[in-house]
Amino acid sequence: MTFTLECVVDSLAGVLARQYPDYPVYTSPNQQGTSVPCFFIFFMPSTLEGHVGNRYFRDLGIDIVFVQQRNIVNGTAQIHAIADYLDEVLELVPYSDGSGEPRFLRVHEKEWKTEDDELHYQFHIRERVAVRKEVNRMQRMEENRAYVRNEA
Repeated sequence: MTFTLECVVDSLAGVLARQYPDYPVYTSPNQQGTSVPCFFIFFMPSTLEGHVGNRYFRDLGIDIVFVQQRNIVNGTAQIHAIADYLDEVLELVPYSDGSGEPRFLRVHEKEWKTEDDELHYQFHIRERVAVRKEVNRMQRMEENRAYVRNEA
């Protein structure tokens, strides 16, 4: 299974779409044409720590932002309902790269807050990954016929 940022975003968007199918999920800030209510998925500062061999420990910081129309009736209640839903479903996130059965990624350090009537649900995904190294196998061997001549 391949661990990529794109597949992480797709997996999180699938979790959001199960409960909120009418809310679009964006991965980059839109200046125009954003349909609210909606979700944005952003990466926060992340780290990559080298381990033995071609293995790494990847710590991804993620921020799911819920945006809705400002100053609406029950807007805070909607934010709390979404935060409760995310608290419940983001313990283990089903992750798939499209190659087979999904596996589950554990979520760490979950926290949420509201800023300007927007929900910021932040957490970390920590995974050990192996980077496949391209092996350059020799295609052809050259023979060197050098030898020392005996002058006896």
